[in-house]
Amino acid sequence: MIFFVNQYLLTNNSSIEHAEMKRLKLFDKFNEPAKLVLKDYLPLLEQNLKRFNIKRDSVVDMFDFFANTCDYPVHQCHVEDLHFSNEYQVGSGNNFREVKNGDRLVAEVHFIGGEVALVDHVDYFDDSGNLTLRKTYDYRGFMSKMETFGLDGNKFYESYHRPDGSIYLESYYVKSVQNTPINSRWVLPDYKGQQWCFDSQDDLFTFFLDELNKENGEGNQFVADRPAITINPILQMKSNVKSYLWMAIPEVDSGNNLKKGPLNVMIQDALVNHAKDWAGIITMTDAQKENLERRLTKHAPITVINGSPVPQDLPHVAMDKRDRHHVIYVGRLGGDKQINRLLRAFQQVHNRVKNATLCIYGYGDPQEVKSYEDLRHQLGLDGIVEFAGYQPDLTSAYDQAGLLMDASMSDVQPLAMAEALSHGVPVVSFNYQYGPAEFIQNDVNGYLVNVNDEDKLAQQAVKVLSDNDLQDRLSDGAYEHLATFSEETTMDQWRSILSADAKK
Repeated sequence: MIFFVNQYLLTNNSSIEHAEMKRLKLFDKFNEPAKLVLKDYLPLLEQNLKRFNIKRDSVVDMFDFFANTCDYPVHQCHVEDLHFSNEYQVGSGNNFREVKNGDRLVAEVHFIGGEVALVDHVDYFDDSGNLTLRKTYDYRGFMSKMETFGLDGNKFYESYHRPDGSIYLESYYVKSVQNTPINSRWVLPDYKGQQWCFDSQDDLFTFFLDELNKENGEGNQFVADRPAITINPILQMKSNVKSYLWMAIPEVDSGNNLKKGPLNVMIQDALVNHAKDWAGIITMTDAQKENLERRLTKHAPITVINGSPVPQDLPHVAMDKRDRHHVIYVGRLGGDKQINRLLRAFQQVHNRVKNATLCIYGYGDPQEVKSYEDLRHQLGLDGIVEFAGYQPDLTSAYDQAGLLMDASMSDVQPLAMAEALSHGVPVVSFNYQYGPAEFIQNDVNGYLVNVNDEDKLAQQAVKVLSDNDLQDRLSDGAYEHLATFSEETTMDQWRSILSADAKK
């Protein structure tokens, strides 16, 4: 079994989670066993699995594992299921409801977003109005966590519960010098007939990974997907395991020279002090593999596996059925994605192609997004550029677009670029490392320009949007040049690792 290890699966996710979800579906399609492994307490996991159409049995969360609720069915918990005293008065409201005993506030019932009056958590208050207790409910309808607070408002104890109410995990807190709660101890009070104590959640997570490995016969593959969270717990496993480091980020921070710049602190220790402890290091591009091989001295084998598998049988949508002059960007709205440069380049595009529009899909820090919206206004692009936020399914967006533009500074492999090409969308992008050069062939399925050359980026976009014949040809080229990052090719790359491990 191969386990892809991460921290969470949320309502809005980064490319790490989207790549993992694609992998799960890929392995399922080719009947290869694989699971996504998660560290965090995720009471809304079931809702998010439904949101992204992920099979429940392909995901195992640490808390569900110890609670033995990985396959617990979905029920619904409403206010009436909380069985408040008949003497209490329950108010009305779409987001939360107050529960009172006369004038005294007894509790507040908060609901899960996007659902109709399903209980998310209940806060309980003492006679003085102090929060004393919070009960959090799993999406599947049972109380799964209880938090206890002191008179100072600080949490000092948590207990995690099975559907029958029994406690399977406890967490204790102490005060810091700043008078804030610090987690000090995790306890499994009765796991396999024994009490287990851990100093940190990382230690608990390592124990869980070992137990998961043993439960599946040991010798399994564990892939560290999220660097800062999963590297150390996997390296500290004591059972027989084959561990892999997935290069989910560039080896240096954005703006630094990829060949000579200082290694990213999140992966420096894993690449320098533990480079030989991995069964393998996985990159998504040949260029990153070559750079790592030049920089590292003694290291595990480095293998290239495409991180953006796409089907080759998607229906072809002709440009005449799209909005030819509609441009899209898909991805995180962070500084390294240079949305400011994208907006300035698109202003030039709009000046020359008057009916051109741009839709930006993705999420980022609210303050940073606000700065981009302000820049949109300054550039006179209100009503022309739309920030559409995070969308779990972009099929319609890709099938309606005439061009994707990307002004990023760096990446390890732009997932959205592969998705756009698989939907026949030409791409105009900065030629950053890593990824665009392995996707884009100039004058075949798009154009690459030097990083940060906004004028040239705009010129190439105008070139595509102003010539229907060229746009048609680039769209055909996008559909036709998918073999190197197809699902079949990607699965063969994964099988090369699986078969090599099987022979050891």
